[in-house]
Amino acid sequence: MELPLIKPGKRVLAAGWTGSGKSTWASWILKRSPLSWVILNPKHTAAYNELPDSAVVKGLDISKVEKALHKYRFIIINPNSRESNPDDLDDFVMRLHESFMNVGLCCDELYSLHKGGVAGAGLIGWLTRGRELKQSFLGLTQRPAWLSQFLFSESDFICGMSLLLEKDRKRMFEMTDRREFISKVPERYWLWYSTRNDELQYFAPVPLDK
Repeated sequence: MELPLIKPGKRVLAAGWTGSGKSTWASWILKRSPLSWVILNPKHTAAYNELPDSAVVKGLDISKVEKALHKYRFIIINPNSRESNPDDLDDFVMRLHESFMNVGLCCDELYSLHKGGVAGAGLIGWLTRGRELKQSFLGLTQRPAWLSQFLFSESDFICGMSLLLEKDRKRMFEMTDRREFISKVPERYWLWYSTRNDELQYFAPVPLDK
């Protein structure tokens, strides 16, 4: 079975509870992508520090991101506590969208870019106008029930991992119309759904050494 790949301009939404292997999976699939990536990491998740050819930028500083992209393939953005709010994070995404082409954006917790369940203008811009700029996207969440429908409708692929709450699994089912998302997925296993082709694949834990 062919393993998934995030190609330029493609959008992926991945949902999984803490401990499901979501961040480890994200690091694996980012390494398989042909693009450079900016990783917005408001929770300061340590898994991304293991990415090769990577640099950490403290704070939401576009100039530092630009300099780092000349040297490194993966730029991990760790906002400080004052910046970790929906307005500042979404404004940063908008500035990234307006500044770079042929780059991917990974958001480690998508509901941090929502206010009252509504996606911010920066995230909307990246997911819509960003296609022409070959701006890829990988968005991760623990709580898909809290996300706007817009994120699902703009995704080319939806990845489902272990979700403990029935409300979250139901949301995944409602957005895909695939009953496989209703059942609990074992930890480290994952479902990969193509929204364009209405095709679903089931994967055992990824071969992280590849």
